Amino acid sequence: MNAYTNKAKEMNITAFTIKGVRWFQKSYGNTYHTTYISALIDGVWTDIGSTDKEYGYGEHYMCTAGQWLIENGFIENVEFGTLKDGYQFNSYEFRENNAIEHFVQDVKRQKDL
Repeated sequence: MNAYTNKAKEMNITAFTIKGVRWFQKSYGNTYHTTYISALIDGVWTDIGSTDKEYGYGEHYMCTAGQWLIENGFIENVEFGTLKDGYQFNSYEFRENNAIEHFVQDVKRQKDL
C-alpha cells in the first residue's frame, strides 16, 4: 500500500486499529473524544500512541487519529479532491485494503476519556 511512509514500512506495519472514546457533555451539548492507535507489527498488535481530548462528534475520532498518524510519520498526507489535510488520511485506500479497523466506545464520565 503506497500510503505508508518509509518509517511504517521499516517497522513492518501492515494494519492499524483505531479506538475512539467519546463523552457527551450534557450541560453544554458538546461531544469530546480521545483516540488510541495500535499497529500490526510483525503479526503482533502494538499500541503506538494516543491523542489528547479533542472536540468532535460522530466519527471525528477517525480524523483525529489520521492527523496523529500523519504528524508522527506513519502514513502519507494524500490529496483528496481539493482537500489536502490529515482528515482524509487515505481512509478509502486503507479500508479497501482491510488495513484499518476502528470502533468507538461511549463513556458517561469525562475522566473515562
